[in-house]
Amino acid sequence: MPYYSSHTSRQRLVNSLKGILDTRNISSFKLSRVCELSPTTTRRIYTDPKYIPSPDVLERICLILNVEPGDILKISSNIETQIAVCSGV
Repeated sequence: MPYYSSHTSRQRLVNSLKGILDTRNISSFKLSRVCELSPTTTRRIYTDPKYIPSPDVLERICLILNVEPGDILKISSNIETQIAVCSGV
């Protein structure tokens, strides 16, 4: 099995699971029961947008919620960070 890290190296890939679950009025605990995942895992994905689930976990969530991986994982813009660093703020 290839090495897997829960955070990306540049921290630009983020998960938007919280927004999807909030829109559908689904708790992270309910998702854990339906997906047969650890409540700790689903809670971590829900609360930490920088936490990227493993491919297996992402697949389970996508199948249960009937969404594509791209609906959950997004690329964040880091332009605000660049402006703050360049301006000395």
